[in-house]
Amino acid sequence: MTITVDRVHDISVEDLRRGYAETGRPVIISGCIEHWPARKKWSLDYFADRFGDKTLDFSEKKWKVRDFVKQLRSGSKPAPYLNQVKLDEQFLELYEDIGDLKYTRENVLSSRFLPRSMRIDRGIKALFIGGDGSGFGKLHWDFSYLHVYISQVVGPKDFMIFSPEDSPFLYPNPEYSTDSMVKDINNFDIEAYPNVKKATPIRFTVNEGETVFIPAGWWHSTKMRELSISIAESALDRGNWKIRQDWYLEGYEKQAVSKAKLAMLGLYMRTMGRFVS
Repeated sequence: MTITVDRVHDISVEDLRRGYAETGRPVIISGCIEHWPARKKWSLDYFADRFGDKTLDFSEKKWKVRDFVKQLRSGSKPAPYLNQVKLDEQFLELYEDIGDLKYTRENVLSSRFLPRSMRIDRGIKALFIGGDGSGFGKLHWDFSYLHVYISQVVGPKDFMIFSPEDSPFLYPNPEYSTDSMVKDINNFDIEAYPNVKKATPIRFTVNEGETVFIPAGWWHSTKMRELSISIAESALDRGNWKIRQDWYLEGYEKQAVSKAKLAMLGLYMRTMGRFVS
């Protein structure tokens, strides 16, 4: 059976919330980032000319932007992949090129009212640049049950995703449950991981100018066939509040936190959850 992901055009915040975020369904949205200056400005030349001497740290290596662009253009395969470069930590200059995403205006991930361990003050938005053959082959879901919005500023990106219901068949790492032990979902030994055949992959391409919403807990991997520049934004809202709350409380319980403290924390988080949009 083939499962498809809805494609919609610039739907309202309420339609996304009711139709997708609160029901845990992915969706591809067009027309919601056309106001970003990046849509007209970004290219490899732009990054090389304006930020060529800037040093970025990713994939356990430090790169000059100019050197990265040169290697990306060399045609080497797989192409190098600039990934998970958090704007707050490494690339503040790019904020002037990125407008807001209306669906994340109520994102409470950095709220000072969150318990400190649940809050992410920095690193909510990240830059990804790749080319033919680069991408994340390893299946993963975003840490601590965050939603993620991935906006394709330049070029397309191919996705393979799996529902959380397929988790038993995807060999979650017992030490780091957000990662699968299947190193590359596009190229693996089926005899070593036979249960993967029981899972239902959902494949699609997010085209230039589109944004994909991937709900909390959904497994995903990516692959590129040509130049791709994208921005990912993690989000916490009403749709994933309870699952993230329960995940954190379970973690505290495993740390042998006193029952009284655990009860107080649970009460506080449930109370705050009533006010999350």
